[in-house]
Amino acid sequence: MKALKVMSIIGLVYIPICFLIMCMAAGFTLRGALAWGILGMFYALPFSIVGLVISINLLKSKSRNLNIDIIDKLIDLNELKEKNIINEEEVNKIKAQYFNMRY
Repeated sequence: MKALKVMSIIGLVYIPICFLIMCMAAGFTLRGALAWGILGMFYALPFSIVGLVISINLLKSKSRNLNIDIIDKLIDLNELKEKNIINEEEVNKIKAQYFNMRY
């Protein structure tokens, strides 16, 4: 997460500077403008890869935590059922609520 924040701050400075130099260089030579545009893209590509990796990891961890939470709740439900605190119908209702919350 920290890496993405740092890269965002750097990108907010670096990419506009590249854009300004690219616009100024376009008046002199198109090769210079092209070079500065490519330099700007060299920063954008790693930034998008880092953002993608971080978002995939966050989705995996959220999914994993949700699965563990539901398993714990189902174990607790089973214990309540075994102690005859709740009946089978109530267990099924609560299970349906858990799985509807998940999706």
